[in-house]
Amino acid sequence: MNYSAVIPTYKRGNDLRRCVINLLNQTLKPSEIIISGVEGDVETYEAFESLKGSYPDSNIKLVTLPRQRRGISAQRNNGLRSASFDLVLMVDDDVKLPPDFAGDGFRILLEQDALIVTGVEEGQKEPPKIQNAIRRMFYFDHYEKNKQVVLPSGAKVIAYQPASDLRAEFLGSQVWLMRKEIIDYFRFDETMITYSHREDQDFSYAVYRKFGPRLIMSPRLKFKHLHSPGGRVRQGVMSHIVVYNLLLNYRKHFFDRKNAKLIFTWCLLGLILQNLHQVIKRGNVTIFIETLNAVIGVINSWNHIRIGKFSKLYEKLIR
Repeated sequence: MNYSAVIPTYKRGNDLRRCVINLLNQTLKPSEIIISGVEGDVETYEAFESLKGSYPDSNIKLVTLPRQRRGISAQRNNGLRSASFDLVLMVDDDVKLPPDFAGDGFRILLEQDALIVTGVEEGQKEPPKIQNAIRRMFYFDHYEKNKQVVLPSGAKVIAYQPASDLRAEFLGSQVWLMRKEIIDYFRFDETMITYSHREDQDFSYAVYRKFGPRLIMSPRLKFKHLHSPGGRVRQGVMSHIVVYNLLLNYRKHFFDRKNAKLIFTWCLLGLILQNLHQVIKRGNVTIFIETLNAVIGVINSWNHIRIGKFSKLYEKLIR
């Protein structure tokens, strides 16, 4: 079985090396490994040259985008476009897979006629009950047993510790086994610039809406997410991204649904109150102030948002 492995990466040289070596140690090895990076990222260039020197017989390629197009959405698109094979394993550079992950995952994909398959992160714990109940009340991201759906606020319900293979409405993209044909219909939304956030939810939910329940989360597939600190954005910027990308998902998928605007507004209120609680509990004022600024930006730009023009919101993130 031939497949392409795609790794979007930015300023994580050590993580990238570990990820490529991990892929080369799969029992079902990739026919090519595509590193999808950004021009001028010295860490990525150095890691690529080192890997080529250490593994000269492996088909390792580097594709890059101009720095002004930097962002995980754009890098995912560029890597997927560059893939030579119909089956693709797309994996974040800070994820570690057991040796049989690719073989088992593609078997599930083919046997169940799925379009995208993912696994379950090792070490998942039951979420705090009170915090989870409050998040549920405000239609914000929360956890439920064996349920993975998108909410009309643009947020999501995340399954934890699923007992069996789960047909989902969206999938987190730490690692995907997928059919390349999907990109004939959809791209990751490059409006979601820099670090992105919910770009995987937006893409996979669009696939679900067009093709039905052909997205699978399988507890038979386990992976480790090492949560690398490299290449991330400032806390204040992330606060804006959380609000804007929630809005983008709401606007694209739920804007015309009955009561959706009320639910979205209620969700934003819950997000503000949650961050205010962090101020009281931990003295973290930055997240609260920047979240409030982001919400004010959404309100002030609503007429533009109503017609799908998001540039005013996102332009402050690329200064």
